Amino acid sequence: MRVLVIGLPLPDPSFDNYTLLSAPSFFDYEALVVEASAVSKAIAEAAAGAGEHETYDRLRVVNGPSGPEAMSLAALIRIRRWETERFLARGGVLVLFAYPEVPVPGVEGLPDCRRYYWLPEHTLGPWEDLLVPGFGSRGAELVDPQHPFAPYVEQFGPRLSFRAHLSPRAESEARVFARSPGGAAVGAELALNGGRLVLLPPVGDLNPTFDRMTLAQTMRACIETALGLRPATGDVPPTGQQEVREHGVP
Repeated sequence: MRVLVIGLPLPDPSFDNYTLLSAPSFFDYEALVVEASAVSKAIAEAAAGAGEHETYDRLRVVNGPSGPEAMSLAALIRIRRWETERFLARGGVLVLFAYPEVPVPGVEGLPDCRRYYWLPEHTLGPWEDLLVPGFGSRGAELVDPQHPFAPYVEQFGPRLSFRAHLSPRAESEARVFARSPGGAAVGAELALNGGRLVLLPPVGDLNPTFDRMTLAQTMRACIETALGLRPATGDVPPTGQQEVREHGVP
């Protein structure tokens, strides 16, 4: 199993950690984990010319036309959308730490750029309608213990702070497995483009030093279950030391 992690470095030998701009092709992986706020941050930085951003093959990412030693930011974002479509069409599992849809202005040649431009739209409508902004601070409650990502909610439930929840009109098309104390669907799975999209609330007080090992092990167990590589009742493996392979991730 190979998992591509975008925007949130996780220490596991099966995980390759990159940014949206520096990653290899999405469709070569079985699963994809994306921290949505890191995606829009990387695009905004590249659009503003802040920091050094490179593609996987070391081309500079520029907010303008491509050249022999540079890749257009707009072209790269369009490529990511095509890669995501192909990834999902192959039956991939896309795990998304969900945030609301927002515009990301300033991308030359892509005036309608948004946080989820790289993600195909659902048949129910655009993501700005399906992901409702929210300000959760009281954790999340597991409502479907048989879902592959139930261990994530069990492990971090009181610390989960949703920033977006699924629109009520989309719930009929989703398998909801976690809700806020007020009943909002903050953990849900949707069929998308032939694959599966799993929406998760982020850990609100994630500690980079102490939490990423547990988060990585929990995510690996959930993904293996989702891919049919372990039974749904499998336990999260014990804590151990693993190397974090970060590629272009601050």
